[in-house]
Amino acid sequence: MQGITEYKTPQGVHILRLHYTADPDKSTPEWAAEQRKGLTQAQWEREYEINFHVYPGKPWYPEFRMDFHVAKEPLQPVQGRPVVRGWDYGLTPATCFCQTTAKGQLLILYPELQSTDCGILAHGQVVRAESGTYFPGYQFNDYGDPAGNQRSQNDEKTANELLRSEYSITVLPGPVAAMARWEAVRKKLTSLTPDGQPMILIDPRCTWIIGAFTGGYHRKEVAGVLLEEPDKNEYSHMMDAIGYVAASIFNVDHKPTIVKAKSRHDPYRRR
Repeated sequence: MQGITEYKTPQGVHILRLHYTADPDKSTPEWAAEQRKGLTQAQWEREYEINFHVYPGKPWYPEFRMDFHVAKEPLQPVQGRPVVRGWDYGLTPATCFCQTTAKGQLLILYPELQSTDCGILAHGQVVRAESGTYFPGYQFNDYGDPAGNQRSQNDEKTANELLRSEYSITVLPGPVAAMARWEAVRKKLTSLTPDGQPMILIDPRCTWIIGAFTGGYHRKEVAGVLLEEPDKNEYSHMMDAIGYVAASIFNVDHKPTIVKAKSRHDPYRRR
């Protein structure tokens, strides 16, 4: 039913989200326009869109629409298609789970995993466990921060080498240029499938990601001036992970570089 979203969390909590559009008298553009008078975008989102993650800053992705890019009910993974995981590293590592559909949609699936004050090995252990819980039997493709190939000053192994050696997870590097990631996401937010559906569709249980899109991930402001870059805050790690996936899958300008190897038994290798 329009305006009503109902689901259960993994902890067994029953959620019923009642939106104003469930009332036929309040589902017209004219009604919404009248109610919006005198309200800021943030006030509208909190009071009418049931979105309490909104920040007063300008969202980095103003193209995002809560009523369009968020699924009405929890998404189910598509059988027979790989699950794509996006990785961001550092002391707040984050991993998103995505899939593409035959229509070219990017589905952002539940769960959303972000750790705090945590190394990549501990975070990787959680990702491996949750991957088996939510996506048993699925193939995984992984894209992540190119910095994952850089060696730490305190450890001879890179983050990618640790994930590969400990958990058999091979993460291909996403694009170095932040602009490539941002534009890949924007392109999906502003595109439609042949039958008019959004090219990015988010599971409603991904409240952290939804909060990021609705303003948690916003333009950086210095002395009252908005800069042409996002604020590096707690939401940026997950959004970078999504950007690595979007740019790596859909941006034809970014391809893993193929170089000649010296071994005759391995004529090509990826870098």
